[in-house]
Amino acid sequence: MHCIQCGHFNVGGNFCVKCGTRLQVDSFEQQAVAVSEAGQQTTYSKPATQNPHVEKAKSASKLYLSYFLQGMKTPTTLAQSVYGDQFVNGLITMIIYALSIPLMMYFGVRDFVDDFTEMVIQPAFFYLLFIGFVALITFAVVRMGRVQVSLKDVCARFGTFLIVPTSFLLMALILSLVQIELFILLLLFGFLGLFLVVPFTIYSFKKDVPNGLDGIYGTFLAYLAIIILLVTIGAIMINLIIGVIGSMFDLGFGFF
Repeated sequence: MHCIQCGHFNVGGNFCVKCGTRLQVDSFEQQAVAVSEAGQQTTYSKPATQNPHVEKAKSASKLYLSYFLQGMKTPTTLAQSVYGDQFVNGLITMIIYALSIPLMMYFGVRDFVDDFTEMVIQPAFFYLLFIGFVALITFAVVRMGRVQVSLKDVCARFGTFLIVPTSFLLMALILSLVQIELFILLLLFGFLGLFLVVPFTIYSFKKDVPNGLDGIYGTFLAYLAIIILLVTIGAIMINLIIGVIGSMFDLGFGFF
């Protein structure tokens, strides 16, 4: 390039080799360099685009897994420190618990009945309603003990205590798939564990509150309400079965 001071032609560099004047780059060359640098920054510094919903789901799953493993390791310690901020995690545990038994039944009879909705979704939904009713009874008993907590607090702690029974059901599900008969014992532990969660939850809230309904009486009251519910559901189911059988006999006699 030519020096603007003396006119000497310089092959390169920033200063003229003859007079020492600073050389000026042509505007076209400056624009080319600027565009090239901008392109490099765009190419190398732009982060990869990620789906925020996917990242949020991954983060939530990692948090729940950590919560679940901690609940298996130290269930009492974790549950006694849990309040409404862990309501979602407690609800997820209830859903997993409600799904475990229907899934076990589905994999056992899917060679004969392959209706996933009828075998898994519908029973799990009604089972989840039952678990919610048990949690609601537990909340009512805790409040009768004059413990100032919310429904979310009780459900979160109830769900945390439910981690161990849920882990029994998940292990039973795995053993049933590989046809190991030990799954029946784990299934029994998991099923009975739901009813053991009730006194654990009541006592965890009631132990520091001397007034109100005593925890022992509260537990018996909760069990009484659960038994009444089970008897009512059983009576309804028996009446439905009798009605179906009666309809079949009536239909059969109609052909003669």
